[in-house]
Amino acid sequence: MLTHFSNMKSLFYIVIFSLLSSVGQASPWLDSGDHRLRHHIQLLADKNIITAPITTWPLMWSDIIRDVSAVKPTQLDEQSFWSLRYVNHAFDRQSAEDIRLNASLALGNEVNALRGFSDNRREKIESKASIDWQGERLAFQLAATHADNALDGNTLRADGSFISYRLGNWALTAGAIDRWWGPGWHSTLTLSNNARPIPALSLQRRNSDAFKLRGLSWLGPWQFVTMVGQLESNRHVPDAYFIAARVNFKPAANLEIALSRTAQWGGEGRPQDWSSLKGLILGDDNRGSGDVALDASNEPGNQQGSIDMRYHFSLAQAANAIYFQFTGEDEASGMPSRGIVQLGIESRFLYRDIQHHLILEATDTRSEAYSEKRFNYAYEHGIYKTGYRYKQRPIGASIDNDSQYVTIGMDHYLVNGQQLSWSLSRAKINADRKNVKAPSGSVFGRGADTDIVKVNYHFPLGKKWQASLGLQYMTEKIIFNNEELGSNASLTLDYRY
Repeated sequence: MLTHFSNMKSLFYIVIFSLLSSVGQASPWLDSGDHRLRHHIQLLADKNIITAPITTWPLMWSDIIRDVSAVKPTQLDEQSFWSLRYVNHAFDRQSAEDIRLNASLALGNEVNALRGFSDNRREKIESKASIDWQGERLAFQLAATHADNALDGNTLRADGSFISYRLGNWALTAGAIDRWWGPGWHSTLTLSNNARPIPALSLQRRNSDAFKLRGLSWLGPWQFVTMVGQLESNRHVPDAYFIAARVNFKPAANLEIALSRTAQWGGEGRPQDWSSLKGLILGDDNRGSGDVALDASNEPGNQQGSIDMRYHFSLAQAANAIYFQFTGEDEASGMPSRGIVQLGIESRFLYRDIQHHLILEATDTRSEAYSEKRFNYAYEHGIYKTGYRYKQRPIGASIDNDSQYVTIGMDHYLVNGQQLSWSLSRAKINADRKNVKAPSGSVFGRGADTDIVKVNYHFPLGKKWQASLGLQYMTEKIIFNNEELGSNASLTLDYRY
């Protein structure tokens, strides 16, 4: 049955479209990439106004708006009231029961290789258009992107397209959706929006209600999402499947914990029967263990396991948090091992009628950098030699393996809708200056130590237009997919109707 997954996907589309008669009113999710909206939601969570877990993007609107609607504005301080108004505005804009049109044009003189949460441009020039609609049970979006001189050769793309159907407290979705798993802002290790979204079927909880069972109620509000997608055909193991799952929960009001697993499985020439899938799910996939041979003949797949935590606290009228993420490239005694790490600290405060967000974040993708460094190990695999990458970009951290990325930055949000963001970064890319033999290896072919200065200015143009100007200065050029990249200037225009 598993070998006929493509036929199942086709059947899924037919069933979903047949349910068009059941439409009404509802809201799906908050897309990843909206820096301002994430800031305001995070502030409300750090003020314990939003109780739902919020480190798994996209976020379900039904979860967020329920908490927001339960708050009495008169009980809020000025900063929280500002954020509450913005979240309500964003919800009203997205949940109106009609068809919405969106379009954007992004221009830059260089490919955007080091992408963070809010970076929506990948190629030098991208033009996008989408139309979306929401009903009582059904939501869909048709999206199209034209990428000029795309590195992966795909000029026309349907990224962002999806169709989603509500099944009780679950949303069943087919589409290509950007995702961001983790508390980081400039990078995340397991699943990010750096690579183009993988076409997939996914299942996600709509509301993060706590368990009512006494033995599990201590977990508090919890969220769960799982997905099964298929990678591209022009890789070392063509048409391999990408399987991922994440659960995040809040056992205390100021603590969020998440566990994630991702895997590459099956594909042309690889076992993809039930026995192989079971071994993958149970973790019986090391050579020589269980039914797995000593050679690679029936090794189930390439897995990663991850844990991340975020703890928030108040200090001097500021909302602060510390967070970390650990992603294991291997497994030892049932736990992730040979990992890569991320640490961060952030603070939000109001000063002179401006909301400020300060971030200090450090990411290290050298496997076991905390003990005995293993170069050319993270994001690589002996069978799936194209590695943990999709369409020539890492699925996790944009810096790929063997790299370090330390960033300090601030966002300043003005009451008139303007936003000024800046950051200073130190990047050590491909630190050992080596790569394993193709098709494996980092997308950064030559190592580089570079300092990066970024400045972005966002401002509204009337009620329906938004503009963004960006400048990026690099002290040393980097090689990304055999293309030399240096300093960059960009312009983005967004239109919403």
